[in-house]
Amino acid sequence: MEPSVLADTLADPVPCTADLARVMALLGLPGDPLYIVKDHTVARGRAELLAHIAAGVVNLLGPAETSAGLAVDDRADLHWTADRDVTGERPLDLQLQRLAWVQHVIARGRGPRPDLVSDAVATTLGTLIQLIEAWQDGRTERPDPELNDALLMVRDAADHLAGVLRSHC
Repeated sequence: MEPSVLADTLADPVPCTADLARVMALLGLPGDPLYIVKDHTVARGRAELLAHIAAGVVNLLGPAETSAGLAVDDRADLHWTADRDVTGERPLDLQLQRLAWVQHVIARGRGPRPDLVSDAVATTLGTLIQLIEAWQDGRTERPDPELNDALLMVRDAADHLAGVLRSHC
């Protein structure tokens, strides 16, 4: 292997396309890796394969946790440890990405017309993401009247919504 190719391979944290295709096959994930990467750049193809692998692993995870008899606290500890092992000191970053994905799924799935529930959920998730990022980055330490008002409004809206949902269930 040429030194420049070896250096490029070692510098890139994403596994090669062939390795990702093998992972999909080993896990028995649906989808044809060759079709998934077709007409994409190498980098985009690897991102596509990683997205399919991530979705497939999450799909396998729930039944695995259930068959292991894990309680909610055990699952939370399991994911906290795994997220921290992967991200180091910022495990909350993965959760923020997951919240953003949920927000995008809700927004894209609502259809062409406004929908009160999906619009409220998408907006609330976006607000939560921004509030968590502000808290995580230490921007809540300084007195900020707008942030304080936003926090009070979100808290009051969440309390009201919880009361409404409890009364209808």
